[in-house]
Amino acid sequence: MKRVVCILLCACLFGAVAAQVMPARINRTTVYETFRPATIIMDNGRTLSQKEANIFLKNSSLVYKSFGNIMEADIDQIRSVRFSDRCYVKFNESLACVIDTLGNDKLLCVTQIDIDAYKNQLLNERQITNLELREFVNVNATGLSDEEIRNYPLVNQYYFEIDNKIIKVQERTVKRYVPKENMRLYKSLLRSAGFSWDNPESLMSVLKLIN
Repeated sequence: MKRVVCILLCACLFGAVAAQVMPARINRTTVYETFRPATIIMDNGRTLSQKEANIFLKNSSLVYKSFGNIMEADIDQIRSVRFSDRCYVKFNESLACVIDTLGNDKLLCVTQIDIDAYKNQLLNERQITNLELREFVNVNATGLSDEEIRNYPLVNQYYFEIDNKIIKVQERTVKRYVPKENMRLYKSLLRSAGFSWDNPESLMSVLKLIN
């Protein structure tokens, strides 16, 4: 799959509707079943429209169709990508989905195929080589027959963007950002029934205590 240098970057207007988190397993390698229109905002501020785009779950990258070929955009050139129902922003070498917002702060999620779990899954079925494994996670594998359909395990990694700084959502990191006056509420929240570091509603409750 070709990498295209100097393509895509998008300025993103964030909506108020929270994006849905991807399921734990999926039978395709892209976020959407079919490629769909997207607005791309680039680091230089330029806005591009792409008629057929998608997010590749192997590395949470932007892919698009060009003259019948599936291309992978150069992540270094991208600032954000907006689809009709969700927005992605560049984070490190991946695109993070904006799950929800609180004022100017955001809850982000990077969803990728769990390669280690998938490899173990395949090894349990039969012996494979690393070379074969590379071919199994392929963006073109979106129209498989029933006999060929694979079940990809996904892993979600959450982040807060606070005052334009991105922090990993985990207890020891987040705790440093909670004001002293909210620390008792924070500890009570962590002990409450139903709280989970993998639940976006729980994480938004944490973000409210940080603000």
